[in-house]
Amino acid sequence: MKKYILILISIAFVACKSGVNTDFRDDFRGVNDAEKKEFLKKNNGLSEERSILLLTQGFKGEKIIVKQKDKNIYSSYPITNLNTRIADYLSFNNQSDIIVYDNYTKQEIVIGTKNAKKYKFIYLKKEYKGEVVKFKITFSNTLRPLE
Repeated sequence: MKKYILILISIAFVACKSGVNTDFRDDFRGVNDAEKKEFLKKNNGLSEERSILLLTQGFKGEKIIVKQKDKNIYSSYPITNLNTRIADYLSFNNQSDIIVYDNYTKQEIVIGTKNAKKYKFIYLKKEYKGEVVKFKITFSNTLRPLE
Protein backbone atom coordinates (compact mmCIF):
# COMPACT_ATOMS: atom_id res chain seq x y z
CA MET A 1 0.00 0.00 0.00
CA LYS A 2 2.84 2.41 0.89
CA LYS A 3 4.40 1.74 -2.50
CA TYR A 4 1.21 2.85 -4.30
CA ILE A 5 0.96 6.00 -2.19
CA LEU A 6 4.57 6.90 -3.02
CA ILE A 7 3.90 6.32 -6.72
CA LEU A 8 0.81 8.57 -6.59
CA ILE A 9 2.75 11.29 -4.77
CA SER A 10 5.55 11.04 -7.36
CA ILE A 11 3.08 11.33 -10.22
CA ALA A 12 1.41 14.34 -8.59
CA PHE A 13 4.80 16.01 -8.05
CA VAL A 14 5.84 15.48 -11.68
CA ALA A 15 2.47 16.81 -12.89
CA CYS A 16 2.94 19.95 -10.80
CA LYS A 17 6.52 20.43 -12.01
CA SER A 18 5.50 20.18 -15.67
CA GLY A 19 2.35 22.24 -15.17
CA VAL A 20 1.62 25.80 -16.10
CA ASN A 21 3.17 28.61 -14.07
CA THR A 22 0.55 31.00 -12.73
CA ASP A 23 1.01 34.58 -11.59
CA PHE A 24 -1.32 37.31 -10.31
CA ARG A 25 -0.05 40.84 -11.04
CA ASP A 26 -1.21 44.39 -11.43
CA ASP A 27 2.16 46.04 -10.84
CA PHE A 28 3.18 46.69 -14.43
CA ARG A 29 2.66 49.68 -16.70
CA GLY A 30 -0.86 49.84 -18.07
CA VAL A 31 -2.95 52.01 -20.33
CA ASN A 32 -5.14 54.77 -18.93
CA ASP A 33 -8.78 54.13 -18.01
CA ALA A 34 -10.17 55.67 -21.22
CA GLU A 35 -7.98 53.44 -23.44
CA LYS A 36 -8.86 50.40 -21.33
CA LYS A 37 -12.59 51.10 -21.61
CA GLU A 38 -12.32 51.64 -25.38
CA PHE A 39 -10.39 48.38 -25.80
CA LEU A 40 -12.98 46.47 -23.75
CA LYS A 41 -15.85 48.04 -25.67
CA LYS A 42 -14.28 47.20 -29.03
CA ASN A 43 -13.66 43.59 -27.94
CA ASN A 44 -17.00 42.88 -26.26
CA GLY A 45 -15.38 42.81 -22.84
CA LEU A 46 -17.28 45.40 -20.80
CA SER A 47 -19.61 42.89 -19.11
CA GLU A 48 -18.65 41.41 -15.74
CA GLU A 49 -19.10 37.99 -17.38
CA ARG A 50 -16.41 38.62 -20.01
CA SER A 51 -12.62 38.50 -19.75
CA ILE A 52 -9.90 38.96 -22.36
CA LEU A 53 -7.29 36.30 -23.14
CA LEU A 54 -4.10 37.83 -24.54
CA LEU A 55 -1.56 35.56 -26.23
CA THR A 56 1.77 37.24 -25.60
CA GLN A 57 5.36 36.11 -26.09
CA GLY A 58 6.58 32.91 -27.69
CA PHE A 59 3.93 32.29 -30.34
CA LYS A 60 5.57 31.42 -33.67
CA GLY A 61 2.66 30.58 -35.97
CA GLU A 62 1.63 27.24 -34.55
CA LYS A 63 -2.08 26.44 -34.52
CA ILE A 64 -3.80 27.52 -31.31
CA ILE A 65 -7.36 26.43 -30.54
CA VAL A 66 -9.42 27.79 -27.66
CA LYS A 67 -12.47 25.79 -26.62
CA GLN A 68 -15.30 26.49 -24.25
CA LYS A 69 -17.99 23.92 -23.54
CA ASP A 70 -16.69 21.70 -26.39
CA LYS A 71 -17.05 24.59 -28.87
CA ASN A 72 -14.16 26.28 -30.66
CA ILE A 73 -14.20 29.98 -29.81
CA TYR A 74 -10.82 30.68 -31.42
CA SER A 75 -8.63 28.92 -33.97
CA SER A 76 -5.67 30.67 -35.52
CA TYR A 77 -1.91 30.73 -36.11
CA PRO A 78 -0.77 33.68 -33.96
CA ILE A 79 2.71 35.16 -34.25
CA THR A 80 4.08 37.38 -31.51
CA ASN A 81 4.76 40.96 -32.60
CA LEU A 82 8.30 41.63 -31.36
CA ASN A 83 7.53 45.30 -30.67
CA THR A 84 4.28 44.90 -28.71
CA ARG A 85 4.93 41.35 -27.43
CA ILE A 86 1.32 40.50 -28.26
CA ALA A 87 0.34 37.75 -30.68
CA ASP A 88 -3.46 37.97 -30.50
CA TYR A 89 -6.36 38.39 -28.09
CA LEU A 90 -9.98 37.39 -27.68
CA SER A 91 -12.91 37.98 -25.40
CA PHE A 92 -14.55 35.01 -23.69
CA ASN A 93 -17.31 34.24 -21.22
CA ASN A 94 -15.62 33.81 -17.85
CA GLN A 95 -18.53 31.80 -16.40
CA SER A 96 -17.09 28.51 -17.66
CA ASP A 97 -13.59 27.10 -18.12
CA ILE A 98 -11.69 27.52 -21.36
CA ILE A 99 -9.10 25.17 -22.78
CA VAL A 100 -6.22 26.49 -24.86
CA TYR A 101 -4.70 23.80 -27.07
CA ASP A 102 -1.29 24.25 -28.69
CA ASN A 103 -1.10 21.95 -31.72
CA TYR A 104 2.72 22.13 -31.85
CA THR A 105 3.41 21.04 -28.25
CA LYS A 106 0.16 19.03 -27.94
CA GLN A 107 -0.42 20.77 -24.59
CA GLU A 108 -3.75 21.86 -23.14
CA ILE A 109 -3.93 24.76 -20.73
CA VAL A 110 -7.09 25.09 -18.67
CA ILE A 111 -8.13 28.54 -17.50
CA GLY A 112 -10.70 28.05 -14.78
CA THR A 113 -13.61 30.26 -13.93
CA LYS A 114 -12.43 30.78 -10.35
CA ASN A 115 -9.65 33.15 -11.45
CA ALA A 116 -11.14 34.27 -14.77
CA LYS A 117 -14.12 35.80 -12.92
CA LYS A 118 -11.79 37.87 -10.72
CA TYR A 119 -9.51 39.22 -13.45
CA LYS A 120 -10.37 41.06 -16.65
CA PHE A 121 -7.11 40.28 -18.48
CA ILE A 122 -5.43 36.89 -18.72
CA TYR A 123 -2.01 36.87 -20.37
CA LEU A 124 -0.71 33.57 -21.78
CA LYS A 125 2.99 33.31 -22.57
CA LYS A 126 5.06 30.46 -24.05
CA GLU A 127 8.51 30.02 -22.59
CA TYR A 128 11.17 27.95 -24.34
CA LYS A 129 13.85 26.26 -22.24
CA GLY A 130 15.86 24.13 -24.61
CA GLU A 131 13.44 21.68 -26.14
CA VAL A 132 10.90 22.09 -23.34
CA VAL A 133 8.00 24.52 -23.80
CA LYS A 134 6.19 25.76 -20.70
CA PHE A 135 3.29 28.13 -20.44
CA LYS A 136 2.84 30.98 -18.00
CA ILE A 137 -0.53 32.52 -17.18
CA THR A 138 -0.71 35.97 -15.63
CA PHE A 139 -4.06 37.09 -14.24
CA SER A 140 -4.44 40.86 -14.02
CA ASN A 141 -6.86 43.76 -14.05
CA THR A 142 -4.25 45.93 -15.77
CA LEU A 143 -4.20 46.19 -19.57
CA ARG A 144 -0.66 46.45 -20.93
CA PRO A 145 -0.08 48.89 -23.79
CA LEU A 146 -0.80 47.07 -27.03
CA GLU A 147 1.03 49.42 -29.40
